[in-house]
Amino acid sequence: MLHEAMVRRLYRRSLAEGQITVPAVPGMIDEYVQLCANLCATLGVPYTPEQSIQLRKVLEGELAKAFKASQRSDIAISFQLPFGTGLNYQVKAEWRTVEADYDNWVATRPPPLFGSEPDARVVALAREAADPATFRVLDVGAGTGRNALALARLGHPVDAVEMAPKFADVMRSEAEREELGVRVIQSDVFTAVEGVHDEYQLMLLSEVVPDFRTTHELRGLFELAADCLAPGGRLVFNTFLARPGYTPDNAARELGQQCNTMIFTRDEVTGAAAQLPLELIADDSAYEYEKAHLPEGAWPPTGWFEGWASGLDVFDVPRDESPIELRWLVYQKSG
Repeated sequence: MLHEAMVRRLYRRSLAEGQITVPAVPGMIDEYVQLCANLCATLGVPYTPEQSIQLRKVLEGELAKAFKASQRSDIAISFQLPFGTGLNYQVKAEWRTVEADYDNWVATRPPPLFGSEPDARVVALAREAADPATFRVLDVGAGTGRNALALARLGHPVDAVEMAPKFADVMRSEAEREELGVRVIQSDVFTAVEGVHDEYQLMLLSEVVPDFRTTHELRGLFELAADCLAPGGRLVFNTFLARPGYTPDNAARELGQQCNTMIFTRDEVTGAAAQLPLELIADDSAYEYEKAHLPEGAWPPTGWFEGWASGLDVFDVPRDESPIELRWLVYQKSG
């Protein structure tokens, strides 16, 4: 008992301060409250039920504000333990846009950011064209031009739409250097192709739909494809789908959005494409397809692709136990 009394005095003479920053996931509020309780226990600070209730209220408000602002958002919990028994803390929402996040990639990460080769699934569809010069491509969210530049080298006229300014600059510079037929459009795609109808034979979105936040955005994608594609044209995109038997809850979807891994169910994808002249003609595992068809030595395309495409950025499990996976979906426009 006397030793425990000395331990209490030891803690009371300690000083501590710091900050914990974690992704903002409103559906995991209990984990944030427990994190703070663990911190208090480590520092030897009393943590009453009343304090827990108050902290939960503060956290809920900041989590909601951060996540609504952006899927690239964090909660910063700053704490200070002055001489004594009380813990002072501050909870602050922080966020950045997806475009700003990708601009930071260009500034801080060595190229190539998404791999050196174009997607094998995209190239396979493009190679089906009898005459590349008449096979127009719309690359949405083209990044630094990994697919757009490769397709232009094959002779396809390409319109590449990219919102992140630094990505667009990198792609434009390379296209000009090689004198390729790539028109780089720094804009959101709906503004870029406003009034365009039946002009493209292929519309692609590679690693773009995983940054969506709602099924409304997915519906917008299908409607855009129905407008922009010529009859017989194809839409190809990759997206994370829940495996049979698994239904993602809000926490899984929210954490997924923080990890470039928005999760949809097959019913949601089917519903988003309903009553549009688009027929699903191919559905492949992105992991398996790219591994089998990329040129020798090009697998994996990046150090992070295997885990990300398997859903392991969200679920810390063995690959074969992940309830989600990245799939290539190909639709064809009728008429």
